[in-house]
Amino acid sequence: MLERILPKIIDFIRSGSNRSVIVICFLMSTLFWFLIKFSKEYTYYIDYPVEYVNQPIDKFLKDEPLSELKIKVKGHGFTFLKETFSSRNAGVDMSKLQRQGSTFFTLSQSLRPDIARALNGFSILDIEPDTLFLNFSNKTRATLKVHVPQDIKFRENYVQYGDLKVVPNEIEVFGPAYILDTLTHLRTDVLQMDDVSDHIDVFLQAQLPGEMLSARSTTVKVSQEVARFTEINQKISIQLINVPKGKELIVKPSEVDLSYWIAMKDVDKVKASDFVIYCDYDEIAMTERKILNIFLDENKKPSIVQRVKFHPATVEFVKKN
Repeated sequence: MLERILPKIIDFIRSGSNRSVIVICFLMSTLFWFLIKFSKEYTYYIDYPVEYVNQPIDKFLKDEPLSELKIKVKGHGFTFLKETFSSRNAGVDMSKLQRQGSTFFTLSQSLRPDIARALNGFSILDIEPDTLFLNFSNKTRATLKVHVPQDIKFRENYVQYGDLKVVPNEIEVFGPAYILDTLTHLRTDVLQMDDVSDHIDVFLQAQLPGEMLSARSTTVKVSQEVARFTEINQKISIQLINVPKGKELIVKPSEVDLSYWIAMKDVDKVKASDFVIYCDYDEIAMTERKILNIFLDENKKPSIVQRVKFHPATVEFVKKN
């Protein structure tokens, strides 16, 4: 579009018409006015943003601190024009504040060297206010467990091997007591993975539920071993418990078909005798049918097996005296 307009402008100026002369004179006078005005020195105030850094982890601000300084400066108009396109702030290190009683403060003049470097071309005449005050309250401290929500999809025949490990599994959190008293744990980002067939080692961030809470670190390492599993099927004899002396009980069938999943590297570590399948003689008094339930002793089940199932779930019985 500019390529079409520019030739027309040039032709208009070259035409020598009265209108073109008027336009040229107007542009020249505007340029000279601009140069004259912006070549002069002016005294004016600049609003200078303040950024507060390194807030003490065990304290929080009771009141919102001053967000801007007013800097009285002297400079040429061109320097002011350049400043309108600049983005700066004064950094206040809250770990280096001075203290008077329960009030913390810093003198604005201590920021002058950094501001002067940033406002190169200006003469700084004054900084208002002369002092920045900050009011802190002490935070309460609590140690919270880390909870990792999971959305893991394993490849076929692969499952987690052992427990999920989180290091550290607790985080020391600082904040107002009325917030900390409502928390029992910290949640991390969701551990979300698909088609997993190898060990998991990732770093996640624990989420602090509130801007007034802080912690020295919220990064945790999450590890999960993964193994290829296989299904094992075995015949397990049914044991009888609580059979009174002199009594005899016959159950049919006398064994169950038991299946479980186990890591392929652990197959040789588990035997049929490691499982206890039983019927309880005391159940006879609670049933009118000639059927007993079958139970798996969970306390004696090997910890390295998963998805344990057995069939049937009941047996018929015959008492013999």
